[in-house]
Amino acid sequence: MHKSSCSLLLLRGIGSHIDFVSSYWLLYITRKNTNILRRINSNLLTDMKGNISARDSMDCSFLDFTGNSTKFQDALKIFTCVVNSILVLPTVLLNGLAIITIWKTPSLRSVPSNILLLCLTCADFMNGMITQPLAVIHVVGEITWNDRLFCVPGVLMESVAWFASGISGTTVLALSVDRFLAVHMHLRYNEIVTVFRTSIFAVAIWPLFTVNAFSRLIGMNNHLFITTNVVVILACLVAIMLIYYKIFKIVSHHKVQIQAQMASVSQFHTSSRPTDDAKASKSLMTVVYIVGLFWLCYLPFICVLVSYLVVGITPSFRTAYCVTATIVFTNSVINPGLYCWRVSEIRHALLKCVGRGKENTSSCGRTNSNK
Repeated sequence: MHKSSCSLLLLRGIGSHIDFVSSYWLLYITRKNTNILRRINSNLLTDMKGNISARDSMDCSFLDFTGNSTKFQDALKIFTCVVNSILVLPTVLLNGLAIITIWKTPSLRSVPSNILLLCLTCADFMNGMITQPLAVIHVVGEITWNDRLFCVPGVLMESVAWFASGISGTTVLALSVDRFLAVHMHLRYNEIVTVFRTSIFAVAIWPLFTVNAFSRLIGMNNHLFITTNVVVILACLVAIMLIYYKIFKIVSHHKVQIQAQMASVSQFHTSSRPTDDAKASKSLMTVVYIVGLFWLCYLPFICVLVSYLVVGITPSFRTAYCVTATIVFTNSVINPGLYCWRVSEIRHALLKCVGRGKENTSSCGRTNSNK
């Protein structure tokens, strides 16, 4: 009996010791696992915070990423991608045909204003060939939060777009000055405005705007860049308005003079002068259409840039920027159609170049100036 009670006590002691050891071991394992779980959770939280901060600050060079755009804003961005994708092919084809037509037709190259149109067409061709495809990739990267699609294509798109816009704006201003000199100088116009001088001007502005477009890549502040370019564009638009105010004032004065002198001029002059005036008037109105289209396409974009300078970068600004930039790109596909509609020489030469399926492009150079 005594032995059995001792054995029972011994077993109870051993059992309590095992319970103590197992409890201690379970507590140790629990604490160890808790520390491991805490480390895992800490690492996960760090990675999540890193991803969130990376997305919120996804930018490249001078580009800013806002994030947190609404579904409606994303839908508008997708719409701009669709529009730009559709416009790429006609922009490239129409401007490419216009470039070939003017370049291969000596009679067109002998007119100074056509040299400026060629310069403008090259800038529009660049928009269709480079800027619009990159804009689509860049916006897709912004919507999907893909830094590879957002960064490099966005930097290239911004630089090329500002380069082409600078060429376009300066060329439109030069066309306005050209029409003013044609109206104001009369017979001296051909002495002052020559193909050589116009070509020198057209070539000189390309390196100038190359430096301007890529200045942000070499350290220029983005805010300063936008401010400078907005001021320059607004100055060009105001200058164009003043030039055309002066042109139409001169034209109206000339009309009064012509009507007063009609009875005293010879029959030769009376028969040829209206024809010359009609050609000059049509050429003037063509440039007016080009300038009006430039105003219509660029003014909303300028307003959005001004809002950026005042308010800063916001999701609404990014959406408005994409929409108004698409309107600017639309200008590139309308311009060549405008040339063919308004300038009969370009239209006839273009038909010669395409040949309507009967002639090859080598016939472009045989277009006569009296077409």
